[in-house]
Amino acid sequence: MIHRLFLIVIILVGQVTKAQQAFDSASYMTAYKKLYPGFRFDSTIRRENLSTEEKLEGLSRVWQEARFNFANFDLVPNVQWDSLYRAYVNPVIASKDIHEYYNVLKQFNQHLRDGHSRVMEPPAYFFDRFGGLPIRFRYLSNKVVVYENLSDHNSLKTITPGLVLEKIDDIPVQEYIKRSISPYLHFSTPQDSMSRIYTYQLLSGKPGSSIKLAFTDKNNNQKIVYGVRTRIDFSKRLLDFDELPGNIGHLTLHNFGSAEIVQQFDSLFARIQKTSALIIDVRYNGGGNSNYGHEILGYLTREPFLTNVSVMRSYHPSQRAWGGDPVKIDIQKDNWKPYRGKYYGKPVVLLIGPATYSAAEDFTGAFKANKFGMILGETTGGSTGQPLGYDLPGGGIGFICTKRDYMADGTEFVGTGIHPDVFVKPTLAGLQEGIDETLQAAINLLKRK
Repeated sequence: MIHRLFLIVIILVGQVTKAQQAFDSASYMTAYKKLYPGFRFDSTIRRENLSTEEKLEGLSRVWQEARFNFANFDLVPNVQWDSLYRAYVNPVIASKDIHEYYNVLKQFNQHLRDGHSRVMEPPAYFFDRFGGLPIRFRYLSNKVVVYENLSDHNSLKTITPGLVLEKIDDIPVQEYIKRSISPYLHFSTPQDSMSRIYTYQLLSGKPGSSIKLAFTDKNNNQKIVYGVRTRIDFSKRLLDFDELPGNIGHLTLHNFGSAEIVQQFDSLFARIQKTSALIIDVRYNGGGNSNYGHEILGYLTREPFLTNVSVMRSYHPSQRAWGGDPVKIDIQKDNWKPYRGKYYGKPVVLLIGPATYSAAEDFTGAFKANKFGMILGETTGGSTGQPLGYDLPGGGIGFICTKRDYMADGTEFVGTGIHPDVFVKPTLAGLQEGIDETLQAAINLLKRK
């Protein structure tokens, strides 16, 4: 009997030993990848209400994704992220519907002061207010002034640069901004905030909805204009090129959202090459893919040039357990090597402004650090990086900036912006006289050279 029991024990031990498996790295990675899914963009989801549990889940997701992935907490040292999380628990629970709930999440996110970190309501509701008028404004001399009218609609052609906007739907314009725009804005710097409001947000609303605008002109005469909001896609315009007196080329790069901009630039290069000097204008370039900008910069040099430096962070929990440093950073530098064999070796001036943003700031940073020419205008928006998207309850989407960039010469610009070599700001008087003072300053500089 004893021998039989001994034999059974040996057999069982053998079976246990045989059942043990080697470490499976693929299975390990699969399990953890499930914890970090991508986000979905579904414009069909419409839910008017969320449960208390879902509301708290969304707040917790915004808090968690920022806490572990945000690249710029050092730029907002006074933000107590955990305390803010607790402070927003009651407001999110008290929100009456999904619209109010997402407005509360936007206010929570706004404390990060980062233009690449945002909360977006479910796309179905986002597109409900994704209309506007193709008119850009500037805040000059304490007034909201029409800067550019891109509309070809007859009813809007009377809105000319220099007009002062007084009211929107009979509400004084600053009251309208404080009530409807400012509380929910994501931005990096004061100039970024102003640019977002007056360039993109001021007239936004539901496509098809009517809007009433009250203006005054330079003689204080009143003008009332009625318009209908439509969907606007500023990214459709990639570039424009014209030749100014004195054989000076004026190249406007509207955005870096498509590889087609490089193709269009290359097709124009024979004309550009014939000019005596070149003005590159990225004052209203909101970004896109930085590599498209680097491609164009490659025509300004025969030598490899440094682009902006990238800083990416990783987290090692075992180091934290051992009392070590759980945070490591990876600093990456990139030499861009021109390869097209085409070279523009004449004077170049770059025009920038508060709406110069993201990939356009990467373009500006490389231009400045490599001394390709003089830079005129105003300080850029001060935000670039790589946003990470994640799902939120009811079909919403959150984004958090995961990468920090600085110029190749070591200059930081995230949270401050890139300063021009020569500061030139439009004036109300100049707009009302139809003068582009920044462009004119660039022309004068090149003529002196």
